[in-house]
Amino acid sequence: MSDSQNLLVTMQGPVSEVDVLEHFTVHLEHSAFSIRDIHYINSQSALSLLVRLELADSADIAVLRKELDIAAKKYNLEIQINPLNEAPAASPVYRYILTLLSQQLRPELLTKLFRQLRERSLHVAGISPLEADDLHVFEIEIHAEKPIDRQQLMHGLLELKSEYQLDLALQADDLFRRNKRLIFLDADMTFIQCEMINDISHLAGKEAEVAEITHRAMDGKINFDDALRQRVALLKGVRLSDLERLILNIPYTPGVERLVYILKTLGYKIGIVSGGFTRVIDHIKQRFDLDYGFANTLEVKNGELTGGILGDILDGHQKGLILREVALKENILPEQVIAVGDGANDLEMLSSASLGIAFNAKRFLRERTAGSLSLPNLDAL
Repeated sequence: MSDSQNLLVTMQGPVSEVDVLEHFTVHLEHSAFSIRDIHYINSQSALSLLVRLELADSADIAVLRKELDIAAKKYNLEIQINPLNEAPAASPVYRYILTLLSQQLRPELLTKLFRQLRERSLHVAGISPLEADDLHVFEIEIHAEKPIDRQQLMHGLLELKSEYQLDLALQADDLFRRNKRLIFLDADMTFIQCEMINDISHLAGKEAEVAEITHRAMDGKINFDDALRQRVALLKGVRLSDLERLILNIPYTPGVERLVYILKTLGYKIGIVSGGFTRVIDHIKQRFDLDYGFANTLEVKNGELTGGILGDILDGHQKGLILREVALKENILPEQVIAVGDGANDLEMLSSASLGIAFNAKRFLRERTAGSLSLPNLDAL
């Protein structure tokens, strides 16, 4: 087949109540044309149809032009038919999808983004909008001559993301991209809108001391195990009854109920894993009917916290290990796993998933993950 046997057909005009798309395809039913790509918009004020056709040797382009001219005049449309001369690919093409989320889409944002992609020899092959409430969401199809270093690309785009409050996620455009089956989320400041240990510290009158250690741990400036033991020791004497009342009033992140509902509808297994405490996680797991829940166990004696932890500490390494073990147990491939978190101790878990998303995270995590989300609602996922 010669290069000239590929056509690009464009039709534009006012909105029509008639199904122009159906009328267009009717003209192709008995012809030697096949559709390779199609984009169609019939919205508030305009209609646009773009179709890429592949022609067999027996195809009669003149007949096609005549029939489409008749349809164009009938529906008051402008039509163009142009040959496509495509050179064969000189090397394998690696395909990716860069998902862009922004509350305000500025032209200069796209200019800078496309320039950075071009400077990295990444070719934008297509752009498709996605429906989202109060958000601009686009899937940008990217072709590369070699595999993309996701961490390097996300790090390079970090300033752009910060300047325009932009969220980006990069995935390989393969079978698994739309066939995810397992998601694990961190609890504190991800599934819920608080650091539970800070709230518990209020019951012990140790808010300032615990908060200072928490911030250092989340920034990766202090060993997580040491930080947790230091903070839990400060909780000694908190009554279990007061803790349970606190748990009943957990502030959940906006959109989390809708997110869980959608994921369950799609058949996902859902887990929550936390460096926090089982009494909190068990309540959340039961409240949302989640499949898995993992956390640390606080020691309790005589109805009060002792300031100790039972068993091994669930740290960042354990989070990643648990994710991999659950995927293996459920017979789910790593390419079908999503992980969401906000802190330094979530890095291994996010790296173990095919799509790791830093949710309202510190720079340390955002520059090391394949995707980030800086919006207040979890259902933006």
